[in-house]
Amino acid sequence: MVGLVAGLGLLVIGLTGSLLVFHEEIDALLNPGETRVEPTAAGRRSLDELVAAVEAAAPGHAVTGWSFHRDDPAAADGVFVMPFGTREWHYLTVDPYRAEVLSEPTDHEATLKHWLLSLHMEFFVHEVGLAVVGLLGVALCFLGLSGLWIYRRFWRSLFRLRWKSSLRMLSGDLHRMVGVFSVGFNLLLGFTGAYWNLTHVVDDWATGHEEEPPPFHAKLFPAGLDLAAMPQWARQHIDGFETHYISFPWEPGGPFTLWGRHERAAWFRSPYGSQVAFDSQTGAFLNAHDLADAGAWSQVVDAFEPLHFGNFGGLASKFAWSAAGLAPALLCLSGMSIWWQRRRSPRPAGREEAPGR
Repeated sequence: MVGLVAGLGLLVIGLTGSLLVFHEEIDALLNPGETRVEPTAAGRRSLDELVAAVEAAAPGHAVTGWSFHRDDPAAADGVFVMPFGTREWHYLTVDPYRAEVLSEPTDHEATLKHWLLSLHMEFFVHEVGLAVVGLLGVALCFLGLSGLWIYRRFWRSLFRLRWKSSLRMLSGDLHRMVGVFSVGFNLLLGFTGAYWNLTHVVDDWATGHEEEPPPFHAKLFPAGLDLAAMPQWARQHIDGFETHYISFPWEPGGPFTLWGRHERAAWFRSPYGSQVAFDSQTGAFLNAHDLADAGAWSQVVDAFEPLHFGNFGGLASKFAWSAAGLAPALLCLSGMSIWWQRRRSPRPAGREEAPGR
């Protein structure tokens, strides 16, 4: 029953999750001129030059975030900008070797990644959707554990597929095989997804909705600030720190925050586990958070991102995680087939209950 109720939601989550694993490859296929670049012998331009190029190509916009693709030199940088007088986040791409803006500022909610992520995480209904998807993650864990119990002697007929038998038997064999092989992934994906969504819902409920900062109408940091030096400054406070994303100030008085990890971090570390912040007016150091000094649970939670999306081992891990993401959808279809076949099957003779029982 739980599988039937949760089936449609898990079907959507599984399909969108499998596509999200390859969102960069899909973007490169659909928009190669906006996402792929040719590295040069001279290397990347300085961050100050790149920011100036964006400000010249998109007048009336403030740079609010800069994403680096450290593992793929042929990928364009992703840049978030905000039109003056609004709180709208737009997105564009930049060739970091030639300081050329490759795309027009676009509402970031219209990008492929954000569209898939919104459907995957919240079904486009925000807080309610976050809670529903979180509960579906719990249901996926329950289905995985209950399947292990039901098929606890799975090794006896794990590879048996009765092709010449009825659709009900074939669906049951396929359901059992996919469920057994994918149970570890289901528990991993279900638990991490449920943790993210439900903790977010609880935090919102406990703290209430924060008021959005007012719009700003001018650049929030001085033109002479040495942006290119900030990643080096960050390494003075966290040894071996590698910057993957810079959050620019997007409200008056806000800091520059560099998000990254150690350059020799293990494969199960996310790119954003450590942070270093600087004053947006003077560049003075404000604070740092080194994941290596954090508690055990914080380090476990940091591993959720690569373990959930499978983006740690190139195409091999992406294909594996994409297939695992489709498993709940396949289990949903095979489970519904089994249920439907049982409903259509007549009750065997001699099984009717006596009157009055």
